[in-house]
Amino acid sequence: MLISVVVPFFNAQYTITLCLEALASQQHLPHEIILVDNRSSDNSLEIARSFQQEHPELKIELFEEHTPGPSAARNRGIREANGEVIAFTDSDCIPDVYWLQKIEGASVGTSTGAVAGRITGLSPESAINKFHAMFTMKGFPEPQIFTEFTLLRGGFPTANLSVKKDLLDSIKGFDETLKIYSEDYDLCARIYKAGFSIRYEPDAVVYHKHRNTLKGTWKQSFGFGTGHAVLLKKHFNKLLMIDFPKYQYISKRWPIRAWLDLTGADKKLLGFFILFLIWLPAGCLIPAYLLYLFFVMHKHLKLNHLSARFIEKWQMIFLLIFKSTALTTGRIIGSIQNRVFCI
Repeated sequence: MLISVVVPFFNAQYTITLCLEALASQQHLPHEIILVDNRSSDNSLEIARSFQQEHPELKIELFEEHTPGPSAARNRGIREANGEVIAFTDSDCIPDVYWLQKIEGASVGTSTGAVAGRITGLSPESAINKFHAMFTMKGFPEPQIFTEFTLLRGGFPTANLSVKKDLLDSIKGFDETLKIYSEDYDLCARIYKAGFSIRYEPDAVVYHKHRNTLKGTWKQSFGFGTGHAVLLKKHFNKLLMIDFPKYQYISKRWPIRAWLDLTGADKKLLGFFILFLIWLPAGCLIPAYLLYLFFVMHKHLKLNHLSARFIEKWQMIFLLIFKSTALTTGRIIGSIQNRVFCI
């Protein structure tokens, strides 16, 4: 099976070398590596060109795409590639040495249109790195087959997504009208609509350097929120979905597009605060919930084989509330822009 790896990049001078070195060290070498510069203003293009010249044993193709946006860059890569499978990753990712080998093994089957792999945080050291390693782009412990996109399930990021070339051609690649944080999930939704499934393979691993600032965390979560509203509008004509902590209500009978997610930490705290304003003794629920989150953090750290100091666990609780607030804010803005109800 011929696998073409497509890596779009924009101002990635500090990360792209590690990505390329990992691709050059694959146990199963790619048929070709397609690099697409998307109007970088730093030294990314020069670094990529130097790597290309230093590795004549690899087929590395370098292109410049002047239409801004990752969708345009990936579509350029799709057009230039001639492999049977297109494996997408990002310039800030480091694929595991067996990444392509695991993708090839999982790509068999006529109904399998794509393979999504696991994304693991790279060397989490600070509280914010450990938090993202536990709560950002988490996968599943076992292989799974997905056949439907439901906003919360069935969508996978292109940091680790491989799709059959003929399928990409038939669905016309990525939608370049969509902004970042929704274009990859939109692609997954259209793969399902074309009659294909997506296989999740946890052994196909890429390592990703997650956001390490509050600004970056807010920007990413806000983007995911606006993306949810965009996807709700594009892929659901009739949907009323309400997510409770232990239950999900879904109805497709009503001519509306509405999603109310009550599982976020920000909404739970807001609910406890409103209850406190109505009935003062309910105020004790707020510290009780924060204490509950402390033990949740302790449990997740243990499951992920991470350690954290006492103060770091409380910092992670703040980050969880901060992240969910950014997500909700993005959904509200996205709802206004797209005339849907997504909170």
